[in-house]
Amino acid sequence: MEFEWDEDKRRATIRKHGIDFVDAVEIFDGPVLHLPARSDIELRRAVAGVLHGTIIAVIYTMRGDRIRIITARRARRYEREYFRAFHAGTDPADERRN
Repeated sequence: MEFEWDEDKRRATIRKHGIDFVDAVEIFDGPVLHLPARSDIELRRAVAGVLHGTIIAVIYTMRGDRIRIITARRARRYEREYFRAFHAGTDPADERRN
């Protein structure tokens, strides 16, 4: 897989979220959970995966054969719950009912 990003956005994401796109692309090598992503500008995709023991979300779009990283951040609580449940083979809705 080839990745690209805007360097200004990369630096802004490091400052805001403490995640470097250079590191964030590592999650694509492991198990990821595809998440819904919204944008009025272009078709965007989102995945959750583990980076250095933390579940993060990476938002991206496809530019030809390349994955263009839009942003990366710590996964939101519900995203972490779904990621853990997905890899445990359970339904996170069941856990909330208990």
